[in-house]
Parts: sequence; structure tokens; C-alpha cells
Amino acid sequence: MPSRLELHDELKTFVPNVYFQPPSGFTMLYPCIVYNKTGKIRHFAADVIYLSQQEYSIMVIDKNPDSEVADSIERHFKHCGIEQYYTVDNLNHTTLKLYY
Repeated sequence: MPSRLELHDELKTFVPNVYFQPPSGFTMLYPCIVYNKTGKIRHFAADVIYLSQQEYSIMVIDKNPDSEVADSIERHFKHCGIEQYYTVDNLNHTTLKLYY
């Protein structure tokens, strides 16, 4: 299973500002990617785990409403999909679910 730090490095290829579970009140630079662990998927066969993948929630935050960052991430990763779009304080948020 790839490490979280490998994922972090891959996400930095999309934008330079990538944050893992930033604390509240943390000042971020935009555009950015914020991500955190949300669960784990496991597939069993004969009472043995044969596939285990970490689930991540990824949020792309950008001032540009036509940002292509989330679409690029979705195309790049095999097990990734966009879940929601919304705007808060004139910042555009796109959430994705990724199994990595």
C-alpha cells in the first residue's frame, strides 16, 4: 500500500500548496489541496485480506470558479471521483473521494 507521503508528493504536482489535516485557524494559500484520511476499504477472500486501500477525502479550494485542478486529479488517479461543488467566502470548493 502506498504511503501518505507518496500521495502528498503526487498531489503537489497539481498545485504547490497541499495540506494534510491542517489545524483550524491555519492560514492557507490558494489554490490549494486539503486532504485527510476518512476510512479504509478491504476486500476479503478465504478469510484473508487480499486488497486494502486507504480512503482519503480531498478538497480543492480555488478562487477560480473554472479551476481544472479537481478534474485533473480525478483523471490522474484510478480510484477517484468528484463528489461535490460549493462556494464559501468567495472560494470555490470541490470535494473528491480517493482510494490510494
